[in-house]
Amino acid sequence: MKERDIQNYLYSNPEVLFPSGNITEKASEYSIHGKRIDLLFVVDGVRYIVEIKNVPIQREHIGQVVEYYGLMRQYMKDANLAMILVSSSIPEWRAAYLEELGIRCVEIPDVPTTDEEVKRICKETISYSKKVKQKIEVESALGDDESVSFEDIAPPVNPKGMAFARRMLTESLEPIREIFNEYDIFPFGITRTHSFDIDLEHDPIRKYGVVEFTHGGIWWAYRFGFSENMPKNDVPNISIIANTTGLDVTINAELQRSQKVLFKRIQANLAEFNRLLDNHGGLWLKTYLKYEHQPQSYHWILSDMMSPGEFDGDEIIKIRHKHEKVFNEERELWIQKIISGNIEITEAKKNHLEKQNKRLNLAIRLVEPFQIDSDIWTLKPEKQVNEIVGAVQRLKPLIDFFLRKEK
Repeated sequence: MKERDIQNYLYSNPEVLFPSGNITEKASEYSIHGKRIDLLFVVDGVRYIVEIKNVPIQREHIGQVVEYYGLMRQYMKDANLAMILVSSSIPEWRAAYLEELGIRCVEIPDVPTTDEEVKRICKETISYSKKVKQKIEVESALGDDESVSFEDIAPPVNPKGMAFARRMLTESLEPIREIFNEYDIFPFGITRTHSFDIDLEHDPIRKYGVVEFTHGGIWWAYRFGFSENMPKNDVPNISIIANTTGLDVTINAELQRSQKVLFKRIQANLAEFNRLLDNHGGLWLKTYLKYEHQPQSYHWILSDMMSPGEFDGDEIIKIRHKHEKVFNEERELWIQKIISGNIEITEAKKNHLEKQNKRLNLAIRLVEPFQIDSDIWTLKPEKQVNEIVGAVQRLKPLIDFFLRKEK
């Protein structure tokens, strides 16, 4: 089936994509700044950019629809915009990540010929339309030309911080794709407005501090991979995380699978890792003990922090061994602190804490921070994006080190 056939079908039957919406405008081959958008619909005041591919979704297709979004945003600053990619084949995990970015994925391998197929597409759209409305509400908290201060993005999460994270994720994606053009790159947002962290405030002399419970900050990330079948997050990614001291741009080995890859690669080629670390020159080391208090929700304890020049690959390995030796003691200490110090923790979470956390879970982060006094908080929005992209670019040699395929 040709793309044109699906395009013509959707143009003539837009209710398939928008079954419960008020469709007030539609266009085929909509032209903007020398580019042509396959389909454009205005539904309930939202402009939907629709790009159609009769092949499985590739990263250049994602870049194409994001480019159209950027052009529409540039020329229609007050418009509410959303993106839809129609494809003959969409891997489930890829669709999930793209919807974090605000791109709806619709699998249409052929012009629908049965009511069942039409109902499937309609059902997915109703759910997506609700997400679009929520996205627009978030974005409205931050004007197009409005910069943010550190106070806007510091924990706990607030609407302006969430709007900043979505802006950064959307506008940084294509520049980062160009830098990491040998990988598939999939963005995803992680913003938990109700989960708790434990911040262990760092004292550079005593090497420990005071426990303070705080809600998590805004958090978004870029996942790198080589193939459609790669499991999620099984290698270090780049995460950008707001905390009480700044915004950390970090190579993040958060899950135990990615931690394993990080340690394996460092041990296998220690000299090269240390050379790359020295070449960067501005990375901090942060390690976090993670304790699960309900399925896939964690407390994070800042356990070790070292400034640039204070650590190398050997030190990272030693830190891991240190925590392995005292795992039982640390586990008992922190679970009791979580239970006794957190008035919001439920009995179910207490029970989960006691039953789980049987293995060391030590997240490793190599961090370039934008601290409270950083110049980034005085810049215009496009300059803030450029600063984030620049920090991610400086991490590329280390991402290559951790992600390279084994020979």
